[in-house]
Amino acid sequence: MSNFRRLLSYLTPYKKRFALSFFLATLIIGLDLLVPMLFGWTISRGLESGVMKRVIFFAVILVLAQGLKSLLNYLQWMVQQKVGQDVVRDIRDQLYTRLQALPVSFYQGMPTGQIMSRLTSDVEAVQEYLGWGFLIQLMAAMSFIGTSVILFMLDWQLTLLMYLPMIVLLIIVAAFDRRIGPSWEAVREEMGKLTTLLQENISGVRVVKAFAREKLEASRFSQRSELNRQRNLDRLRLEANAFPAMDLMVGLSFVLLAWFGALRVISGNGTLGLFFAYQWYLWGIIWPMRFMGWLISMMRQALAAAPRLFEILDAPLKISDSPQAIPLSEIAGDIRFEDVMFAFDDEPERLVLKGFNLHIQPGEVVAILGGTGSGKSLLVNLIGRFQEATEGLILVDGHDVRSVQLHSLREHIGIVPQEPFLFSATVAENIAYGHPDATMEDVLRAAKLAQAHEFIGEMPDGYATQIGERGVRLSGGQKQRLSLARAILVDPAIFILDEATSAVDTRTEHEIQKALSQVMRGRTSLIIAQRLSTVKHADRIVVLKDGIVAEAGTHAELLALGGEYARIHKLQYRESDELAAEIRHYMAQYLPASGRDKMPLAA
Repeated sequence: MSNFRRLLSYLTPYKKRFALSFFLATLIIGLDLLVPMLFGWTISRGLESGVMKRVIFFAVILVLAQGLKSLLNYLQWMVQQKVGQDVVRDIRDQLYTRLQALPVSFYQGMPTGQIMSRLTSDVEAVQEYLGWGFLIQLMAAMSFIGTSVILFMLDWQLTLLMYLPMIVLLIIVAAFDRRIGPSWEAVREEMGKLTTLLQENISGVRVVKAFAREKLEASRFSQRSELNRQRNLDRLRLEANAFPAMDLMVGLSFVLLAWFGALRVISGNGTLGLFFAYQWYLWGIIWPMRFMGWLISMMRQALAAAPRLFEILDAPLKISDSPQAIPLSEIAGDIRFEDVMFAFDDEPERLVLKGFNLHIQPGEVVAILGGTGSGKSLLVNLIGRFQEATEGLILVDGHDVRSVQLHSLREHIGIVPQEPFLFSATVAENIAYGHPDATMEDVLRAAKLAQAHEFIGEMPDGYATQIGERGVRLSGGQKQRLSLARAILVDPAIFILDEATSAVDTRTEHEIQKALSQVMRGRTSLIIAQRLSTVKHADRIVVLKDGIVAEAGTHAELLALGGEYARIHKLQYRESDELAAEIRHYMAQYLPASGRDKMPLAA
């Protein structure tokens, strides 16, 4: 019931228009109650009198009443549909706004397909009910009550007889209501799973093709589609069992009317006009009862969709601005981690960071190195408050990141993520995403610094080229360079490269490194990488191990230390050194002594 009330609360901003729609609906029901009487008078006072003028008089009134009813129906439909569309727009806007505010951890537990299903088919189910289903229910109730009053006034004995099949019809509707709700919930859940599978396979189509698993994925989709079909068939079976039984009771009502109503006319206890009016009025009871099953199915569909929508709207904003949050204006880029502890929500006992301490000076270039799972990328998320520390402080220019407004914090940070995401837009629009007011000259400068200008120039439309969904037309290295250009363009005080050159070749990486030396000059920069060639020119290299800083220093200092960094260096360069030694040995056997002096000392 709470979900039902909450759904109806979305009508509150449009209560005036809904009231107008309800008023028009009341007039329509009033005409519905008047028209059968006019039809009865056309027969009893017009046709039976033998005076054609009376027939024409009542017929004209009947036509005018029907015309007025049609006009009111049109107006009521337009007003109510606008209310329904406005409500759905509000719900979609709230959902999307909430999704933008929810933390990364929410998306780790909610598949994209489920989210898409909820914002499309579930919202549509709510729109159908709030758009017109709810008002039709109110009209059905008014029609049933008003018609019942008139029928009892016309012939209470015959009306009681007509209600016998209606009681059975009501029992059928009640049984249908109990079973159709869970059935619709199962349909909605299965549709979410089907959408999830579809979304994953479309996004991962290259992997599917690379491993020649098209048939397997088609089989998986077919199985999931079959389950969805079965859930819908279960629902349809309920409807198929209930609706014909309802129709049977409706038919029985007319049989009883034809039998006992005809007996009353023949015996002189009623007129022919009254008989036809009664027959028309009977529909005022039957259509609400008959439609009730369908309306209940629609309502249950909306109520099954509502909790799925509210699950998103009610998801906790674990990371949000506090009431006292202050805007962060210009910053120097001083970053400090003080006794930071972190554990993921699903593994609270496993600490990824254990009393982590690190101070990064303004303008300093710091490289973060460590094994898989050491927490390198986590540091990026903590600085921008994409994740929250379990304990300890993260300070930017002396401000606790939890005490400043999120937007003002993040607009000072330029991040090039490990897995670059590009939008289905032009090259220029993707580069200017963080700074949409940038000039074309600014876009060109950022692209050149990111070593992207050359390959962009080779595209069919240059910077106006549409790159497709997620940049499907680009290589991994091209995506990374566009992502890098996007971060350069916002001119951040804090520049973060999270494995930003992992997908480019060695030559391009070298060119990017030269360009980045200009970009990073005067701004605080964090370089997270696995390649030592990427980090060795940093002002300071920080090696993470077991959730703490294991070593820190320059490339030369850490090599001389002979610790974890030296071990990583040895592992990365051992194979190239061994290959160089083999080449030297081979070449020494065939080159003259003069040629050996020109051989390279290292690979």
